[in-house]
Amino acid sequence: MRLKTKAIAARAACAMMAGTPFAAGAETNIKVMGWFGNQPQIDEVEIPFWKALPEKSGGDMKATFRTINEVGLKGFEAMRTLQSGAFDIVAMQLSYVGGDDPVLVGVDIPGLAYDFETVRKMVDAYAPVIDQRLQDRKVGKLMALWPFPPQILFCKEPIKTLSDLKGRKVRVTGAVISEMVKSWGATAVTLSGTEVYQALQRGLVECAATGSAYGNQYGWYEDSNQLYVLPVGGYALVAHVARYDFWNKLSAEQKTFLSGQMSEMNEAMWAMGQSTHDDGVSCNTGKEPCKSGKVGKMSILYPSDEDKAFFKKTVEEVAMPAWIKDCERVYPECKAKYNATIGEVVDLKM
Repeated sequence: MRLKTKAIAARAACAMMAGTPFAAGAETNIKVMGWFGNQPQIDEVEIPFWKALPEKSGGDMKATFRTINEVGLKGFEAMRTLQSGAFDIVAMQLSYVGGDDPVLVGVDIPGLAYDFETVRKMVDAYAPVIDQRLQDRKVGKLMALWPFPPQILFCKEPIKTLSDLKGRKVRVTGAVISEMVKSWGATAVTLSGTEVYQALQRGLVECAATGSAYGNQYGWYEDSNQLYVLPVGGYALVAHVARYDFWNKLSAEQKTFLSGQMSEMNEAMWAMGQSTHDDGVSCNTGKEPCKSGKVGKMSILYPSDEDKAFFKKTVEEVAMPAWIKDCERVYPECKAKYNATIGEVVDLKM
């Protein structure tokens, strides 16, 4: 692991400019690695946010920003990249870094929420658990936690129910959804988002989970015929985490300032969730208005009550037990923390 972390650090360092070391009274250059670019949340919110930091801080802070794809890393490398010291603040999608710490995944278990309001309540309840876990492990400080649109299914051949996925190859993004998909008799295939277009073309996958806007941005509607609007992959929650050593070198004033600014960025990200999802659905299915995407001709299916019940059963019998077992292996308090937070929000105790 140490050699892998060093390799990640070296790759990241080559892809960005060297930052000014932190020193009291000097301008602080924050080295930031954001999530995958070419998405409205990153292009319209995060990039302008970091560009405006010098002016808003009165010249005390500036940022050197790169997206993870610009750096040439994959999603699962995000936390290790933060720990390597190559960046001071890193964005990471929780489902991708569950292998590094399954505690983080608890707030984005597929099937616990069907709307942004419930997701927000879950995040507000569980964020302190994530923050404490990151700090206890001396990984970092949680600065923001926000959702992409729900991870719904793009399918080449239409389905009527989730049971129709039996025998199909389905692209997933995390261990929990992988176990759920397998329980339906499908084959779970782990691919980065940029690899899916060709995989759909070549038949390497027959359905793929992602957000409606992301799938539209990368042309999935060209090789898929049906959009199944069920959040089978959760809400792709993204955390911005400040590296532990970097955070603790900041002055109290700098911590207050940066926390306040990133809280504002966090709220802007939340505001985009529903509107981006709705626009992505409209664009993929050729409905008006399609404001930001490309017009497709996909059919659309919304889950029946029977399919929701089937999905809930999978959550209770497959997803939650698998996650708790994995989580308690490294964090014995996992189930108790879940029950006292998210379990209260969604009325599902384990």
